[in-house]
Amino acid sequence: MLMKVLSALKNLITKKTKDENESKKMAVLIRILCLTLIAFFVVYAIGFVIIGRFSASLGSLLMAFLYLSIFTLSFHVRKMILVWSFIIVTTAWALGLLWLFGPDSSFQIFPPFVIIIFFFSSYKSFTQKVLFSLSTFIVYLGMSYLYGNRPPVYELSAATRHCLRDSCMFIIILCTCIAAHMFSNDSKIMEKKLIEYNKRLKEKANTDPLTGLNNRGMAMEYLQEFIKIADSEPCSLCICDIDHFKNVNDTYGHDIGDQVLKAVAAALISTIGDKGFVARWGGEEFFIAFPGLNGDDAKDLLYSVQSAVRKTVVNTTDQVVKVTLTYGLTEYDKERPLNANIKDADTKLYLGKERGRNTIIY
Repeated sequence: MLMKVLSALKNLITKKTKDENESKKMAVLIRILCLTLIAFFVVYAIGFVIIGRFSASLGSLLMAFLYLSIFTLSFHVRKMILVWSFIIVTTAWALGLLWLFGPDSSFQIFPPFVIIIFFFSSYKSFTQKVLFSLSTFIVYLGMSYLYGNRPPVYELSAATRHCLRDSCMFIIILCTCIAAHMFSNDSKIMEKKLIEYNKRLKEKANTDPLTGLNNRGMAMEYLQEFIKIADSEPCSLCICDIDHFKNVNDTYGHDIGDQVLKAVAAALISTIGDKGFVARWGGEEFFIAFPGLNGDDAKDLLYSVQSAVRKTVVNTTDQVVKVTLTYGLTEYDKERPLNANIKDADTKLYLGKERGRNTIIY
């Protein structure tokens, strides 16, 4: 039964606003605050009845009725009308406390609260928000000047006065926490989504969509960090190319050609692992960087790559397509520009093709 009541209350609080083009977040916040304050004033009314302050009890019930009215309005009016209604009633509550019970009733904590509500609710410029804050401060100063030194309408005992002050402070702090949590939590969620979205965008921009490897742009970005490593330890670069790839496309079609590219990419990644950086350089060419490996060590690793690629086959409807690569490998020379080192690897690749392909030239 309790779960059904809570579920119905949740559905009521999160119900859409009158204008579907407006965010319902502020309406939901106002509804939660109104329900919280209604409960607060009902308890207050009971408390004033207990101590014999029946007129104060009626005043508390009036405030509960006003917040109930705002709650009802939240389903029928636009956001800013709702916000201004809430601010006006809350300001009236603060002024009523000052007039009835004097400055010792926590009147001072209301201005920051209504300013926070306005800031969260408004898309207006910062200047307009500052003007609202100054106006609120002026109202606060005016009311303090008019009523701050006058004797309160109701003289309360010290214990009752302290209870009034502390309870008002508690409920305003609670409402401020609710408002801050809702908006800061949404901001964190949106920030997290934005970070994840930007991460996906970056991955998409830096990834070859066919093979899933890094693309050439990402390779060039990586090389800016790679050359820093090459200043202090040996590093190597390799450019490799699928042998007779044009014949594969011409004979079996581009779908099989795409499968060959994917198969080669998988073989490169599985064999090199975290010992190097692999990217699709363009077309049927692949780029490999070996940070921390000299030319001899990189060549030994390429023998493993060569063996893995030779075992790679792609099945067609009537036969099996075997794949080989030609590799141009160079040990990075930090005395030469990056482009010169890449060109050296590329030159060795074409030398390997001239020598019959399926070989490593170092």
